[in-house]
Amino acid sequence: MYRIDPPAVYAHESTMAEPRLRERVERVCAALERPQQPVVYTDEELPELIQAGRWTDGLGAMGAKPEVRDPILVFNTFRFDDRLEERAKRFDEAKTGIGGHLREMLLGDGAFIWFPAGLKEDPRRRQKVCRACWRIHFQAGCLHRCAYCGLGGILATMVNVEEYLLHLGKLIERHPWQLTYLLEDDADVPCLEPELGCLGPIIEYFGTLQDRYLVIHTKSWNVDWMLPLKHQGNTIIVWSLAGPTQSEVLEPKTGTTEERIEAARKCQEAGYTVRYKFKPIIPVRGWREDAARTVEMALTRTNPDVISLCCFMWMDCDEMIRRLGRDRIDPEFLAAAEASVEEMGTTVTRPFPEAMRAKIYDFYLKEIRKWNREVPVSLSTESWEMWERFRKRLGASGSNYVCGCGPQSTPRLRKLPHGAWRDVVRNDEGLRGTGARI
Repeated sequence: MYRIDPPAVYAHESTMAEPRLRERVERVCAALERPQQPVVYTDEELPELIQAGRWTDGLGAMGAKPEVRDPILVFNTFRFDDRLEERAKRFDEAKTGIGGHLREMLLGDGAFIWFPAGLKEDPRRRQKVCRACWRIHFQAGCLHRCAYCGLGGILATMVNVEEYLLHLGKLIERHPWQLTYLLEDDADVPCLEPELGCLGPIIEYFGTLQDRYLVIHTKSWNVDWMLPLKHQGNTIIVWSLAGPTQSEVLEPKTGTTEERIEAARKCQEAGYTVRYKFKPIIPVRGWREDAARTVEMALTRTNPDVISLCCFMWMDCDEMIRRLGRDRIDPEFLAAAEASVEEMGTTVTRPFPEAMRAKIYDFYLKEIRKWNREVPVSLSTESWEMWERFRKRLGASGSNYVCGCGPQSTPRLRKLPHGAWRDVVRNDEGLRGTGARI
């Protein structure tokens, strides 16, 4: 696993209840730079621990902090019980300052989240193209310290993977239209492996299924332990890929560009399907040279079945500058972002206007086609207008493209056989561990 030095380690009492759960906690704690015993806590004690231990000090945008340390490490279990409301009431009344998915994980919840992208309940469905699906979770928080990200400070991980898989199986059975399941958009799950001993069982569980696939989205180099696993071709690994400047300066504890590509090469050789998402593409100074070099390395050393492109977005211009630093951004793109603040408003695709994002996609697409004329290329979380602009060159529309983590994007598929939202129905009544997020 990664070399990490958390300022504190905590373990919920449920992680000590069974030998195999306790052993997972102990293996990770023994592998820390400074091995330590976890503080064992109860649900009743959690709010006071958060306040006394100043857990929230490390939360927030990593790039805006004068110093970023490894996160506090918290071990917990999914409860799959009827006491969530009771735990949540106590937690929220204490005003801990922790919300979102991290709150859910600390409460023993948040295993399976319904993401209704593109459906009528999605208020931003006109601003972006994405796919409705169930996303599955096991951690919240990250070790990578990416400047643009807010997932540092606390890393909460579950340990009861066997129980988790029993409930996941029921969810999969209820949703025959969903063929792939993305594990995590709030963490990078390989980082604590193999000591944690949870991702391996998930991979091998999917290896027992017919026509159902696990999707792991990562920036990690840490794959050697997974090469001999019995995945049976049912795990897809998607690397977020960035050029050397971005990966080394703005994503400091991730795998470097070459390390990620080498990890992909190893996994491809071991029979995994590999994909790339150039996401987020940050137009740093010299981004074109970095992009050309990275695309060449990726496509001469590996053979991905899909490539997705996504510009840096999700925040306004001032916040981008606060996190990344003005001097790191290509002056042409910075000027365009500053001039377009009013035009972009609060749209998902801000801060860069459409014309500037299109310049980036045009460059990447040309570089990709120098080395691979056939690999499907798609846009990730982009606008309908951008999809219309590139539809002919991509050979797909916003309704039938394949992407890195789409719920119908199975290995080696070039285009969906029908519209992405056909047959999509949420059916989790009576199941445990499910929730929704817009």
